[in-house]
Amino acid sequence: MSGPIPINVSVVHALLFWCVVPVLWGCLFFNKAWCSFLAGAAAVAAVAHVVVGHTGAGDLVFHLGTFALALLVPLLFLRSQRILAREFSRRHCGLQEQKMKVLETHAAVLREKGERLDQLERLQNRFALVQVMATKLEASEILQTLGHMWKKRTGVKGCLILRRQSNGSWGTAFSDGHFNVQDWVRVLASHPSLARSRNIRRTSAPGKQLTLPGQPFGSTCILVPFTWDKDILAIGILEVDPARLDESTDGFNIERKLVSIGLRRADLYDLMTERSRFDALTGAFLRRSFMERLEDGLRKSHRYNTPLYFALMDIDNFKSLNDRWGHLAGDKVLIALAAAVRKLSHPGITLGRFGGDEFALIFEMETVQDVVAWFERLRQFLGENSARDRDTVLRFTVSAGVSAYLPERPPVSELMAQADRALYQSKRAGRDRLLLWQGPGPAAALGKK
Repeated sequence: MSGPIPINVSVVHALLFWCVVPVLWGCLFFNKAWCSFLAGAAAVAAVAHVVVGHTGAGDLVFHLGTFALALLVPLLFLRSQRILAREFSRRHCGLQEQKMKVLETHAAVLREKGERLDQLERLQNRFALVQVMATKLEASEILQTLGHMWKKRTGVKGCLILRRQSNGSWGTAFSDGHFNVQDWVRVLASHPSLARSRNIRRTSAPGKQLTLPGQPFGSTCILVPFTWDKDILAIGILEVDPARLDESTDGFNIERKLVSIGLRRADLYDLMTERSRFDALTGAFLRRSFMERLEDGLRKSHRYNTPLYFALMDIDNFKSLNDRWGHLAGDKVLIALAAAVRKLSHPGITLGRFGGDEFALIFEMETVQDVVAWFERLRQFLGENSARDRDTVLRFTVSAGVSAYLPERPPVSELMAQADRALYQSKRAGRDRLLLWQGPGPAAALGKK
């Protein structure tokens, strides 16, 4: 006969117990409300089952003890977990602090690295500048190198360098296109104190030191003069970031002194070159420089088959003039003759002084008639504009001999000898005239009084 299946009480107790324990563990570890509710329901069911009488007192003690042990284990585990969490949090905070210190140190190292790199770049730029100054003798190359160096400098937005010319005007040595050169030239002309300043000056939009109208004068600018003794050689104008104005000003003094020395050296070299090429009294080419020009002209004439004429010219009775009026009067006559030649000259005429009262000329003209016409204009100009020594009028005339390079194309020495013989014949013919060498016979008279 079939009947109800008997229920094993121990199995029921085990099921209830193992339902309670996982729920309690979930309650402890996850702290969820539904876990606590299930744990309480399971515990009430277990106690109710024992109270109803399905379990003896011994079993109740066993189950309660086991239940307490099962509850104690996760509590101990949870305590250990909290201790470990506090230790982990402490160590994590320590590591975070170390990380922040390392990051701060790293940032400081990066800043120092940037400063060192900036200093290295400045030293390299200054070395390049010194190298240019040591190897180049032209002021334009020195100022170009400085302008490119300033343009790359931190905090500099634009750069303009103006060079003082021999006549006192300003010429552009470097410009990055940011400035209007003519505006700044007018500003320097209208502010003489600014153009003569020997110290670095700052200008800004509020105009506490100087108000400059228009753009880009509304920005913050630094004016860096390059001086030697009492002379202003050049001036640099830089637009800078106002926030870095003080920082940008620091290194300019060193560069200013270096470039000032370089510009003075270039000026001395130009002066030495000019004195080695030109006669100090008349401004005409000296013999060596003139011969270089003559050689170039002969090569050009030979290559392109173009005419070239060489002339020797001196002042008539120059010794008598010196004996009568003195050597200072003779110098004024030489100066007046050179000035007259320069006034009537064009790019095809070159004047040189061979010594004393003897001058040489190169004529790159089409025909000998052009040479004659020019010499006649010179004679007329000298007749109308005599030299003067105080109240004394110094009248003088000149004689010249001309030789042609084409068609025979003689060597330089023969070309000069022919002109010299033509000059000698013009003296014998009465002076104050121009003769052309045409061979061993008498020279042809081209111009006379």
